[in-house]
Amino acid sequence: MSGIDPNFKTTKSIVEKHSDHDVYGPVEPPKKLGIHGSIVAVDFDLCIADGVCLDVCPVSVFEWVETPDHPASTKKADPTRESDCIFCMACEVQCPPVAIKIFQPS
Repeated sequence: MSGIDPNFKTTKSIVEKHSDHDVYGPVEPPKKLGIHGSIVAVDFDLCIADGVCLDVCPVSVFEWVETPDHPASTKKADPTRESDCIFCMACEVQCPPVAIKIFQPS
C-alpha cells in the first residue's frame, strides 16, 4: 500500500486521544504510531517530517511532535488544530509520502 489508507475510519479503531484529536491504531511505540486525526488525518507511520504541510497550511493546523526512535522520522506533523482546517487541501496535495487525508464534513 502506498499512502494513507483512505478507509482507515472503517478498518481501524480509535485507541486514544492526543491533543484533542482521535488516534486510530494499532499504536505500539516507538515503531507503530497510528493515524492521528479524523478531519485532518496524518499517518504517523508514513510521515517523514519534511514540513511541507506546515509550510503550506494557511491556518496552522499542524505542530511538530517528537517521536524518538520511529523508523520514518523522529518528529511528526501533528494535526493539533484540525478543527481549524478550511479544506484548501494544500497539505494533502503536497505531502510527498501521501500521509495526509482530509475529510470534509458532509
